[in-house]
Amino acid sequence: MASTPTVRTPRAGTPSSNGHGSSATISLAPPGRRVRMPELVVGVLVMSVFALGAVLWHLSAVDRSPALAVVGTVERGDVISSDDLRVVYVSSDDALARMGESQMTEVVGRVALVDLAPGTLVTRSVVADRPTLEEGEGIVGLSLDPGGYPDLGLAPGDRVTIVRSGDTAASEATDGSADDGGTSSSNVIAREATVVSVEELTGDRRLVSVLTTEADAEAVAAAAGSGSLRLVQVSP
Repeated sequence: MASTPTVRTPRAGTPSSNGHGSSATISLAPPGRRVRMPELVVGVLVMSVFALGAVLWHLSAVDRSPALAVVGTVERGDVISSDDLRVVYVSSDDALARMGESQMTEVVGRVALVDLAPGTLVTRSVVADRPTLEEGEGIVGLSLDPGGYPDLGLAPGDRVTIVRSGDTAASEATDGSADDGGTSSSNVIAREATVVSVEELTGDRRLVSVLTTEADAEAVAAAAGSGSLRLVQVSP
């Protein structure tokens, strides 16, 4: 609302320098500046709407596709279950060869080849099928105490030699033959065996399943009751 001009008049009877009374003068004071709050609020709202529209347009312009990610920590050698996976949405222009929600059945039941941190996207390169038995092969499980397996850790795919150690092997050796290292050849029960799975038990014990020939698997199973078996990890 505009301000009303203010009219100022000099006091009556005040003489001027020439002896005549001064005539009345009119001065207009400039109107005060007034901020119009409704217009300011409308301006802020319009800018906010435009900013939100730009964000929504950007999000809609980038397609997002479902992908499989790890929920918790999955260690190398663990068998992946459905509880270990969740569906996340990522931009479709990502070049990563991820696996989608429809491929969950292709992941569940497979073995992790590397340690997977929470949130890691699952790809074909980090999982492997569990081995299937061919003719003449066998899988045997060994419950081993600390010292019966390498402290560096075992994982599916590692190659091992299964050795019988201690007094049991010495008492059963009848020919007295020994190799250059002083270990009786009768101590070795299976060579070139492959670790299939490793499961943690109580008290740092490990349940290790190994794949070997059928005859060696039977020999390992027969000797497992003595509790004197050890795994020696060897190069592939």
